[in-house]
Amino acid sequence: MKKFQFKLQSVLDARIKALENCQLAMALVQDKLNKQIKHLEYLYQTLKDSKNELELILGAGSNINLIEINSYQSFIIKLKDKIKDQHKLITDTEIELEEKKQAILQALKAKTMLEKLKEKNLKNFLTNVERLDFIEIDEIATNRHKRK
Repeated sequence: MKKFQFKLQSVLDARIKALENCQLAMALVQDKLNKQIKHLEYLYQTLKDSKNELELILGAGSNINLIEINSYQSFIIKLKDKIKDQHKLITDTEIELEEKKQAILQALKAKTMLEKLKEKNLKNFLTNVERLDFIEIDEIATNRHKRK
């Protein structure tokens, strides 16, 4: 008796591989997003520290160095610009991540569809094998009955 063989197994294997590739791509984008968020947190902390240092300098009162104060203010302005840019970068990465999630859903649907088709073909194969076995057993019983 022949063994079950799914005719579209190579297509199913390709779709499984495509799903794995999509999952890997999403994981890379997720890692990229996490790094960007950590960098944003670092920028916020640096901004907070710089403001605190500027307040300490201004609070000292007696020896105010205008060049140092101007440097802090310029640095704070640059940090705010970097924070704004980082927010834009994070937004773009979140959009990219959502696209990767959609690609995974599509790949998963394609794989699931073929797996269901494979299950249906296997069920039909097993039903056919069972039917052939029943016919064979019936023939054996009929031949035995004829001999007697």
